[in-house]
This record gives sequence, C-alpha cells and structure tokens, in this order.
Amino acid sequence: MRAGVARDDFEAYALPRASVARTAVLTAVFGLVPVVLALLWLTRGTAHWPAVIWAADVAVVVGLVCYWRYSVSFVGVTADEFIKRGWLPGFVRLRRERIAAVVVVRTYRSDSADTVPQLFATDAGGAPLFRMRGTYWSEEAIALVAETLGSPTTTVPKPLSFSELYRQYPGSRSWYEGRPVLAALAVVVVFALAAGGLTVLWGVLSGS
Repeated sequence: MRAGVARDDFEAYALPRASVARTAVLTAVFGLVPVVLALLWLTRGTAHWPAVIWAADVAVVVGLVCYWRYSVSFVGVTADEFIKRGWLPGFVRLRRERIAAVVVVRTYRSDSADTVPQLFATDAGGAPLFRMRGTYWSEEAIALVAETLGSPTTTVPKPLSFSELYRQYPGSRSWYEGRPVLAALAVVVVFALAAGGLTVLWGVLSGS
C-alpha cells in the first residue's frame, strides 16, 4: 500500500535509484566516522566527550531521516491518477486528465559529457505539473511513466545543457535551479550553520 493505493492497482510503479542511497550512506560514513573518532581521541579523559557523542547523534538522526525519506519515495500511475513522492518535501498527486503534455529530454551532467534523462509534464496552459530527474530515477522508470501516462509526448533528440533546457522549456526549472543568487545564499546559510555549530562545539570542548 502506497499513498492509500494497493500495489496491484498501479499500472506503472517505480522506485528511485538505489545507488544514490548507497553512495550517500558511504559518503556520510567515511566522512563522519574519522571526524568523530578524532574528536573522541582529543577529548579522552575529559568531561567533554558526551558533547561529541551528542553532535554525532544529531548527524546520524538527520542522515537516517533523509535515508528514510528516500526509501519511501516512489512514482506510480493508476487508471486515474499520477502519484509521486520524492525524498525532498513535496508530494504530487493529480488526475491524469490534467497532464496535457510530456517532454523527455537528456541533459548534460554538470562539468561532464555524460547525460541523464529528464521528464517533465505540463497542463493544458503550459504550467509545470511535475518532473522526474534522471539523477534519482532510472531511464527505464522514466520511459515507463511516459508510456503509461499516454499523454502527447515530445522526445528531444539532442542532449541539452541546463541553460538550453531552461530557455526552451522555462516551466521545467525548479524554483532553486539556475538562480546563482539563491545558490550563493544557500551556501552562505549552510556555511553559517556549520560554522556556528563548530563554534558551539569548540566552546564546549574548550570549557568556555
């Protein structure tokens, strides 16, 4: 049962790439474990090691929440609806008759000649309804959804850069994509939070 729909009621059903979750877990483990071990070694014999454990626990909880969100992600097509649950906040559920057009296109990865498929759908007025990124969804999953929906589908024969994609299909761009000011602001916020967390942890470890 997914989103109140029995598995057998889906005409098409797909899960995101398992390799993405595996890579994220390995990256987190190999990035976090050495840091935690080093901090525990530095605080051995002091009263500050619980702070290290606390910080590590918070990081693990955040990681587990992200992993859980990814593990429950899916895309499905029933006789009447399209349903998509991604790992980021947001849930798409709409009637199939609202989907007026589907575009399938390959885009270049950043700083690479490799390409990944993208699928996005629009309503009769051209407004974007949803998007499936090849980073998370396999090519087979994207092809299955496009075929099952049965909406008029345009397959772009030539791979596009993201700037070309946004120029030709403005509705395909998410609110955070192709906006360097927002990207820079996000980097600043993340850096500020990380610096603040390290400052607090250092204050605890130094006894200040």
